[in-house]
Amino acid sequence: MRRIAALLIASVVLAGCRPGVTAPSPSPASLGGVLRVAIPGEVTTLDPWNADAAALVATRQVFETLVAFAPESYQLVPGLAESWQGSPDGLRWTFTLRVGVRFHDGAPLDAASVVASFERARSTRDARRGPGAFVSYRALFGGFDDESVIARVDAVDARTVRFELRTGYGPFLAHLAMPPAAVARGTAGTGPFSAGPGAVAPDATVTLQRNAAYRGRDASGAALPYVDGIVLRPLADPAARLTELRAGRVDLALDLGVAQAAAARGDPSLGLVVRRDASFASLAIDASRTPFDRPEVRRAVALSIDRAAISTAVYFGLARAAPQVVPPAALGYDETAIEFAPFDVTAARKLLTDAGLTSPIDAELGFPATATGTYPEPQRIASAVAADLAKIGISARPRAVEPSLPRGASAPALQLEATAIAADPDDVFTPLFAPRSERGASWGWQQPVASDLIAKARAESDPTKRAELYKQVSKIVRAEVPRVPLLFVDRAGAASRRVAGYAPGASGTESFAMVFLRR
Repeated sequence: MRRIAALLIASVVLAGCRPGVTAPSPSPASLGGVLRVAIPGEVTTLDPWNADAAALVATRQVFETLVAFAPESYQLVPGLAESWQGSPDGLRWTFTLRVGVRFHDGAPLDAASVVASFERARSTRDARRGPGAFVSYRALFGGFDDESVIARVDAVDARTVRFELRTGYGPFLAHLAMPPAAVARGTAGTGPFSAGPGAVAPDATVTLQRNAAYRGRDASGAALPYVDGIVLRPLADPAARLTELRAGRVDLALDLGVAQAAAARGDPSLGLVVRRDASFASLAIDASRTPFDRPEVRRAVALSIDRAAISTAVYFGLARAAPQVVPPAALGYDETAIEFAPFDVTAARKLLTDAGLTSPIDAELGFPATATGTYPEPQRIASAVAADLAKIGISARPRAVEPSLPRGASAPALQLEATAIAADPDDVFTPLFAPRSERGASWGWQQPVASDLIAKARAESDPTKRAELYKQVSKIVRAEVPRVPLLFVDRAGAASRRVAGYAPGASGTESFAMVFLRR
């Protein structure tokens, strides 16, 4: 969604990965080789804080975070820090670093290097800052200098780092596990692959080399990574990525469109790799405009849309109707409320009749001007929504809008929007339902109780307490309908049958350390 940093839109997930599974082990003959990956954009930087979605594919291999997500789950596990502890008030977090970790340039990982890595992003006055907008730091930690939720980072001793926060921040650990928050020493990281001089070629191809000194081991004790190197090839067209995969010129194609994913699914030479519920499609409603300022009208809108039919017609099995704003198994999902608004045209018409609205209602329906992963055929989807609304007397005129279109009287009263299903529920609830002054995107809708609950959940460190607070927000949202959940949309890639050990993860950008090539 346009209110969230584009980086996070493309690269983060909240729920939908499978529980952890045992990875396959390679035979000695399968070790080595070069993994060739087709990615959707050019890598313009190897600085994690300034990396966009394409660049994160590269930086994820080179740099590591203090804490990490367990493979194919959302459990936080040690990364560069072997342990951590939070204070009872959630304002101080202390991390103990692993022993013996070195950067690719040979320098040891110590607390001072962690401090430097975070301070150059946090402080606009830091001499090590360098070029870049550091948008990912702002997205993860709220801003820079006095606006950052991180007040300071200190090296207690060589192996101990302490973060002091300005306020309680529930997403803190999950955000530390996201790839942009990796620890960097200039261009050197601690990850399974290194980027030497000239890693980014003039044609934008990126070549990474195996880090022979990497500490990682698989379950049998074998050294990681398995492959000798990685080549990342930028190909903007998803059809071109699939073509190169089928031709054997790449081994893995990331971020395919739904049509290409469907084609890959039917190709016996390929395997489809799917991360469920990667994004959330919803219909935003301007609750300041008549008659959408009335909750019963907004509920009628919700009841009138056949979400399952849209999913079937457009998404080739890579989407499903969204019963809530976060997926099942996500923190804050309300198991007691199975369906936000079941498809019921009769009930929708009755709501409008009971409200005294017998004349046709005219409104514009905005949709993305260009196709996205969430809306692969935006005009077709908008037309389907408009056809459903017409059945209850709402004449919704589809209109293509650019992401930069500001809120206001000139914007459509109804708008199809996309939101990343992010590393923490705050990354969904705050952008969608907090007041505008706090990045809220449900414009024209102000609900003080919901705003207070979202703020409390954001400040709370206890996951159980946070979950209950988000469930209360969900109940208010279901009652007042400032936004209609439409679909949870998957993100798909495809791999040659030679590729083993690759699986989607919680961060949305996976390490290739466990990947090997079958011989």
